[in-house]
Amino acid sequence: MPAQVPPEAQSIGRARGRLSASSLTTFQRCEKQWFLNYRIGLRGPLTPHQIMGIEVEDSFCSILMKRAPVVNSIEELKSWVESFIEDHAKEALERGRSVFEEAMWSKGDFDESFDLDLISQMLQNGISLQLEEVKACYEAGGGVYEFDVPAPCWESPPHFTQPEKANSMISWNDDPHEFNEEITWQDAWEIARPWVKDPRNPEPQRMYHPDKWAAGECDLVLRWDGRTRIVDIKMGDGAGKFATSLSGQLNFYAWLWNETHDTKCDGLEGWYLTNGLRKIIEVNPMTTSEYRSIHDRMKGWSTDNQFPLDSPCDGEAGGCFWCSISEVEFSAPKITMPCEPLSAIPSRVNVKGKLQGAWGPLPNHYGEPVLGAMIKAGDKMVTLEESQPNSYPAMHDSPQDDVIIVGALPGVWRGQPRLYLDESSEIKIESELELTRMGMLRTKANVQGTVLSCSKRDGKRSDGRPWSMLSFHLWDGERVAEVVAFGSAINGTLLSISPGCEVKITSAELGWREGLVQLRIDSRTTRIEIKSKA
Repeated sequence: MPAQVPPEAQSIGRARGRLSASSLTTFQRCEKQWFLNYRIGLRGPLTPHQIMGIEVEDSFCSILMKRAPVVNSIEELKSWVESFIEDHAKEALERGRSVFEEAMWSKGDFDESFDLDLISQMLQNGISLQLEEVKACYEAGGGVYEFDVPAPCWESPPHFTQPEKANSMISWNDDPHEFNEEITWQDAWEIARPWVKDPRNPEPQRMYHPDKWAAGECDLVLRWDGRTRIVDIKMGDGAGKFATSLSGQLNFYAWLWNETHDTKCDGLEGWYLTNGLRKIIEVNPMTTSEYRSIHDRMKGWSTDNQFPLDSPCDGEAGGCFWCSISEVEFSAPKITMPCEPLSAIPSRVNVKGKLQGAWGPLPNHYGEPVLGAMIKAGDKMVTLEESQPNSYPAMHDSPQDDVIIVGALPGVWRGQPRLYLDESSEIKIESELELTRMGMLRTKANVQGTVLSCSKRDGKRSDGRPWSMLSFHLWDGERVAEVVAFGSAINGTLLSISPGCEVKITSAELGWREGLVQLRIDSRTTRIEIKSKA
């Protein structure tokens, strides 16, 4: 089936440490770009093309989820499906413009980049490519159309990989298609419809490697001819700097499909909506050990958050923004009391205590499944937790006894001290390293810096409840750190932040992502002051 049951409920998206098609192709294109985007988390401004790439794809897939009426020819079928183009193009354009106007940080002129005619032509090109599949299906006398996971359809209930997490109060249309003895054009449309991400399903629809270290999300999966063909939808024309990444991206999906399904991926295609190009890609994925080797190289990178880089790139790689910067355009802030440089925040500590109470995997504040335990010294008890999924899988293998935690990352969650473990941490019986008393763990920080980037994301959890997350990156003249706020902690002050602002934050909570400090806003105790506007 196209999607695999996730390791646990995933509420806020991909774990940064998990290998994905985008992280892989970025790493292969420019390792420094990968480091800044995926390890530190820096993102550039939101552009009209980034937004409309998502909106056009969603509109195209929504059309593919429609069930055709009785028609007598490919011309009638074409006329029927093209009748939806104008309305879907208008909706996509309106949604895209709204997202662009509400973005915290954006770049470009939306109306100069996109109009109704352009979006309509893109949808037209995508429909033409799908009608080629329908015509081939009809001429072949039909094909395979019974699957464990059917192609989603507005007239049929969605397929939930985790039915227990679905909203049981919602009722869905249930009008199954009745096939004819001899294949009709209506039947051919139904058979040839690809699997797509179902927008009615709030849970992740990705493929997850059984060992949880890799995941990927397909756009389309064609299966009507008994072959599995994975298709990626692109808004471009097949040229440009990013076009070279298509083979690596699709072959990663092919490998992941083969790892997670009984069937094998037989074909790979890129569908370019600007000009209607169908680009066939040779199925030739790397081996599991090769993908694992790349993932290990990623995890083995330094966790130094110095910025700019000592040796920036030339800026010629596709998607390059931050890695080519040799000098930040904003002035470095003058740090005043009680604030301190980011380099002064202690990272690794060693503590001694009695290990007990293993639990998990359970969702952390990102909704990611992590292991946990407790460690007690005297009357002090502190929670141990993986810094991200699978970052310390041996936690529960350690003896429930007196131990020394080496290289833990000190932090706090909901007012309680917490120690985060990752690949650089250890649990030992004995050690001569200097120890930190658990009652003296650092949980807060006061920082001051200039905002380099900012963004806000919203969505729904698997149970249908909404979530929101705001993040920005603070630069103190030497290093950069991510600051995050969730849900009710997102206030008017945070929403007014833009690149170039100088911000002072007192009593931010310490957390960690990818071995790098992450500062979290607590609505009750954290104070945010904008010292100067951009």
